[in-house]
Amino acid sequence: MAEEHAPGAQHDEGLEGHCYDGIQEYDNPIPGWWHAIFYLCVLFSVCYAVFVHMSPLWPTREQRYVTAETRALDAQFAEIRQYPMGEEKVLRIMGQQKWIEMGASVFEGNCVLCHKADGSGDIGVNMTDEYYKNVTDLDGVIEVITNGAADGAMPSHKTILNENEIALVAAYVASLRGTNLPGKEPEGELIPPFPEPITDDVEVPSEG
Repeated sequence: MAEEHAPGAQHDEGLEGHCYDGIQEYDNPIPGWWHAIFYLCVLFSVCYAVFVHMSPLWPTREQRYVTAETRALDAQFAEIRQYPMGEEKVLRIMGQQKWIEMGASVFEGNCVLCHKADGSGDIGVNMTDEYYKNVTDLDGVIEVITNGAADGAMPSHKTILNENEIALVAAYVASLRGTNLPGKEPEGELIPPFPEPITDDVEVPSEG
């Protein structure tokens, strides 16, 4: 017959030897697999920190940013990135209406304060007539946008826009020439006409 315990008697099998406020604790150690997972996590965190933050095999955060930016630019400007900065690049952009529209978008985001949304001029010159300050050819348009002019009255945009955005806005500005919108009076000198846009070879991807 199994031994019966008197009321109030405590069975001490598996109990710790201490008692706090009448409460005894069972001896239930943490399973070994739990310890194994914990130590593996600690080991992984050390290896991860050393490899990611100290190893030359893993690119830095700055390098990853540059790589991601380059891929984004490749996807966005694939058709025009192949051309070096200069007159040909701008003329090829001028030959595609959708690229001109992208240039208009860059212009609206950066140039309207001085030149108005339609390019007719306010603080800055009227871009719709045939007269130019600080510009004698299409390369001059690129130069002024990139490095500024008139001792900073026209600010440099080389730290604001990337090369392709500068080419896009230069093409858009050049496309405004001769539209002769009412606005600020002509300034500067009459310069030779820009070359005709190049319409071959560049395929613009459809939207969607």
